[in-house]
Amino acid sequence: MPEPSDPMTALAAAAAQVHELYRSYMDAGFTEQQALELTKAVLAAGVRGAA
Repeated sequence: MPEPSDPMTALAAAAAQVHELYRSYMDAGFTEQQALELTKAVLAAGVRGAA
């Protein structure tokens, strides 16, 4: 099977952005649990908005 022309797939790029969002919440002073809940809320809102 040939290698993809860009090793950073759309899914990998999205995962990196979600992780960056989570880390940004942590860096802003939220606890790990708060950062996770905020990240989940943003993702859920995005899914509901796309449907």
